[in-house]
Amino acid sequence: MNTTKTLGLLFLGRLEKEKGFDLIYDFISQYPGRELPFDRYIFGSGSYESGILELSYHFKQIHFFGWKSLSEVERYLENVDYCLMPSRFLETFGLSAINILQQGIPIVGFKKGGLIPFIQDEYAIEQSEGSTDLAKFSNMLIKLQQEKKKKKPDFYEQLAQQSKDIANRYTVEKRYERFLSLTGTKKPQKIVLVSDFINKIGGIETYLHDTRHLLQQHGHQVKLFWGYCPKGPRGKLKKLLGIALSLVNLFAAIRFYLFLRREKPDLIRYHSMIRRNGWLLPRIARKFPATKRMMYHDFGYFTPYPHALTDTKQIKTPLTLKNYLAMTQTSNPLKKLFTFGKYLSLSLLVRRLKKTIDLHLVPSEFMEPIVQKSLKISPNKITAFNHFLQK
Repeated sequence: MNTTKTLGLLFLGRLEKEKGFDLIYDFISQYPGRELPFDRYIFGSGSYESGILELSYHFKQIHFFGWKSLSEVERYLENVDYCLMPSRFLETFGLSAINILQQGIPIVGFKKGGLIPFIQDEYAIEQSEGSTDLAKFSNMLIKLQQEKKKKKPDFYEQLAQQSKDIANRYTVEKRYERFLSLTGTKKPQKIVLVSDFINKIGGIETYLHDTRHLLQQHGHQVKLFWGYCPKGPRGKLKKLLGIALSLVNLFAAIRFYLFLRREKPDLIRYHSMIRRNGWLLPRIARKFPATKRMMYHDFGYFTPYPHALTDTKQIKTPLTLKNYLAMTQTSNPLKKLFTFGKYLSLSLLVRRLKKTIDLHLVPSEFMEPIVQKSLKISPNKITAFNHFLQK
């Protein structure tokens, strides 16, 4: 807990507009004084990196560290009162949020999507006065500054305990209990986790390794299936080309068939499937007796531009070509052609998943009706399977 008289604010993540970092940058860059009324600890990288570096030369209250691991971030948390997560786009689940809440630090952000359970009403930015997001954000910071001047230490002690209580709903123990509750009477011994890529290039891939570690700790045999994706521009290109490849990824399907014959798993769980694997893999696996599940980590299964999604109302249901093209909101013929290709790949995958998946999983409860309405899947075959604390 921050015992100094100066308000301490944390941001960690990508320095991008979709994460709301433009609000942080604009507030600081437009601030009239020479000293900020708070200390700002910023961890991450992105398009605003050079801008925030320049501002740090003018304001000594800005402490910019670049991208660091969570263990390194924790070294500075004793100076922090609140963590700012003003994401513009919909988060499927607030994994970073629960890891920060576990440290006794409350979250300030827009209370929507996967962040709904992790933001207390009084720290929801949309509740602040103002006609723009920046005005609301600025008023929220003013409120936090006033609290710091007026409130006694026991106020922050209570906030810290409330934050920890929220995080403790998502422990690894509760996660495993939930896993067992979904398996029925037969506990699976051999489990295969399938994803387009299995090296740690992002949240999905890191989640795969955390899940494997958790299940192995409880005696399950867990294998990961598929390949590797390089970082940087080569990785982005591989993902884009993979969407086209997923239409006819026969090589992956044959490899998967041989893999399943050798491993004979009790449970197959699909994760990322539209960036390379495609519809042939679940089709190949249909005759194997394993229980089959699908985990929808992102909105790429429901909209062509998931990172531009700020409200669930933007998702047009059901998933038809007409609705999918309408969601592009573009007249550019090349973009429409690319969108059509992605829809074709996605529709083939969805058709196969509807035929072969026993249970469709989402990381947050608010996504259940999205899967139901978009993919036309029965509600009793959809359930929330929340992520868990990383440690």
